[in-house]
Amino acid sequence: MIINTSTRLKQVKTHLLSYIHQNRLLRGEQLPSEAAMAKALGVSRNTLREAYISLENDGVIVRRHGIGTFVAHSPVIKDSLNNFSTFAEIIQAAGYTPRFQTLSMTRAAAPPDVHKIFKVTPAQELFRIKRIVLADTKPAVFVDDYFSPLIERANLDWGNFDGNTVQFLTSSFNTPLHQIHSRISAAALSATLAPHLQLPVGEPVISVRSIIYTVDNQAINYSKICFNSNIVELDIVRIIRAT
Repeated sequence: MIINTSTRLKQVKTHLLSYIHQNRLLRGEQLPSEAAMAKALGVSRNTLREAYISLENDGVIVRRHGIGTFVAHSPVIKDSLNNFSTFAEIIQAAGYTPRFQTLSMTRAAAPPDVHKIFKVTPAQELFRIKRIVLADTKPAVFVDDYFSPLIERANLDWGNFDGNTVQFLTSSFNTPLHQIHSRISAAALSATLAPHLQLPVGEPVISVRSIIYTVDNQAINYSKICFNSNIVELDIVRIIRAT
């Protein structure tokens, strides 16, 4: 495998994460030698060490001088409070191939929590998109998106929607985006979502409610997201900076 120089470091990290995942390496298990891994990737040992330093900072590996490199945490999906990653990026970084399936694009009456977010009446229907994100061929994430009436007035070309809501809105919407506010909780899988994630009713899952705001603090997207916790693990990292 030869790494393209334009994205060398990122691809090396992706390959290393994929190696850990595909070989089911657990905490404390050792990776191949630097020489063997660098040769397999077609990169210098200096480049490989840069990737190791980055993964060590992420808490994925630990390097022991004169002994080798070991798994500190078996990665599935890693995210950060300080950085935004798309579903595709974090699934790919975990060693899976991401793929989006749009289940439906409709106008529908929304539940009370959605009306409250957008400050509309219960009688008002909203544009709604339901989709699945696959990790390889396995359902990993179910996403139920509701959009503010502001979006409909913007006449966006949904034919170009590729599953990345933030990127699509950023490139299509006239008003700049400002903030994503997410709330994460544990939940039991409902009978409605069980077929989509191919899991039994009541299975423990990760539930996320996420709101995208414009610079003038208007909510334009509300996502109800359900992660298959057998595939997806949200690992929250806070950076402590000296003052």
